[in-house]
Amino acid sequence: MQPIDTRTAVGDLAKDLGWLEDHCRQQPALAAHAGTLRLASALARNVVGPFLEDQPARPLHLAVVGGAGAGKSTVVNFLAGAVVAEANPQAGYTRHPTAYLPAGPAFQWPSYIGFMGPVHRISQEQPGNLDEDVYQVRRIPPGKTGDADPLADFVIWDCPDMTTWASAGYVSRLMEVAALADVVVYVASDERYNDEVPTQFLHLLVKAGKAVVVVLTKMRETDAPALVDHFRQEILGRLPKLPDGTAPAVPVLAFPQMSPEVRNDPAGAGARLRVQLLNQILVQCESDTAARRRTVANAAKYLSTAGDGLLDVARRDLAEYDVWKMTVYGGKTDFEDRYRREFLSGEQFRRFDRYREQLIDLLELPGAGRMLGNVLWVLRAPYRWSRDYVTGLIVRPNVLNLSERTVLSAALTGWLDQLQAEALKRSGSHPVWKGIAHGFDAGLAAQARDRFQQEFRTFELKETDELEQAGRQMVNTVEQHPAVLYMLRGGKLVCDIVMVGGILVLTWVPSWYHLLLIPLGVSATHQAAEFVVRGAAETTRARVRNQRSALVTSELTDPLAAWLAEWPATGGTSFERLQQVLRRVPLLIRQLEERVAAKVGRPGPPVPQTVPAGLTPAGPAESA
Repeated sequence: MQPIDTRTAVGDLAKDLGWLEDHCRQQPALAAHAGTLRLASALARNVVGPFLEDQPARPLHLAVVGGAGAGKSTVVNFLAGAVVAEANPQAGYTRHPTAYLPAGPAFQWPSYIGFMGPVHRISQEQPGNLDEDVYQVRRIPPGKTGDADPLADFVIWDCPDMTTWASAGYVSRLMEVAALADVVVYVASDERYNDEVPTQFLHLLVKAGKAVVVVLTKMRETDAPALVDHFRQEILGRLPKLPDGTAPAVPVLAFPQMSPEVRNDPAGAGARLRVQLLNQILVQCESDTAARRRTVANAAKYLSTAGDGLLDVARRDLAEYDVWKMTVYGGKTDFEDRYRREFLSGEQFRRFDRYREQLIDLLELPGAGRMLGNVLWVLRAPYRWSRDYVTGLIVRPNVLNLSERTVLSAALTGWLDQLQAEALKRSGSHPVWKGIAHGFDAGLAAQARDRFQQEFRTFELKETDELEQAGRQMVNTVEQHPAVLYMLRGGKLVCDIVMVGGILVLTWVPSWYHLLLIPLGVSATHQAAEFVVRGAAETTRARVRNQRSALVTSELTDPLAAWLAEWPATGGTSFERLQQVLRRVPLLIRQLEERVAAKVGRPGPPVPQTVPAGLTPAGPAESA
């Protein structure tokens, strides 16, 4: 895989996750998800990308994090061995990260494109309460003793407070550094060590595979052992389990209340506390190469295992989008039911009667037989007149049916009104409905009517053709098959002859009034033939109704419903991007995980960690 491909994959993944983060920040209920997404995006940009492009492992990054007023700046000073961080009693004073570089030889500062995301470096020193997307770099002054710096390979980061997920500013800056860190020092005071948001943040760091050291501060020295045990049970005991079912090994140290002399002289009067802390950090880092490989491998694993969770917010939004689709297609069903009820159920397709009369006329004898047919027609005249008169008395007159265009227009109006009412009702519950309601205000209904009119012109042409084809097919079925036609004509003629002959035979002695039965008999045979033809015509008419209903569905309601259903996800809307994110993020995460696994599998040369005199690299956690 070429470097440019890796860079593109990392950039696309970070961009998608960053967009999803911004999308979450627009919804207060999803603020915590925004922090998780920023961490994932930062892991891709600050950890995975540089590693795949062979950025050097040195320096390692050590982040000091925690809630407001926990004493982070004091811990930073103990790590640095000098008073370098601003300790301010005001909670939430630190608003942007500050990196402290060791006093030893300079090392290459990370130069990967996208490093730290939107947080850029400033060249001049600024107070910690500068609330901008920046970070600054400061140099730790040389130690007085001249001993080797135990953290010579580390950059120490003093981070903003973790107090709320809703902040789009300093929480995002904190996430950038937390993702970058190879080791995280989590600081909690005895007063607020169980605060919900910092505890959630600690859980998130452990899920991301970060090496974590906990420092509890501000308690009385006599209370330190009890507080450490309680923290392990109540906070660490609820940490996410490892794949083998065991709890993560997180060392806990205690920094009890200390005098100003100890606080202001970390390398001297505070050396005992500092040694404990440095021991626990160095035991996490066998070498810079091993520590960085662990950080990258855990980052890739987190992206892979947390991928579905990262996209939950997108799926929740798309669930609302699916509700919109169901509402659209529910309106489509109502539209079609109304069309069948108000038009098709009463429509007789009068043009079809012409083909029925043609079919009846085909049953009459042609040529010379037409003379006989005319005689029979005259004989049937009294019955025909009587039938028409009685029918006019007992049958209701045809009610004027609404025109098809009128019914369709009314059904469309009802459909759109229903959708607009539903969007207005739900507009306060989710942004998708708010966007749809705004779309109706901006002319969505007019656009839908325009599309409907365009489709209706095509529909009119096709419905006329289908009606003509059905009528011609009914006539052609008989007309173009001589055997069938002659059989029907002959059958009707035989029935007439049998009827007349039967009347003459049954009367034995013909009388003039018996001859009146002959018109009645030939009328009965003709009426039977008409019943057969009417039955065939009604069958075809019912088929035409079904075809017309299907035509409305295929030519009118299906295209319009598809357009309405997809409207929130078209034209560059957020839901169009959501669908793109759902498709692309899992693929990018899988590709990056495979590349990291392939590269981590190639061991690099071990670089031993330098441990100065007075420190033990594997010292156990101790309480003061």
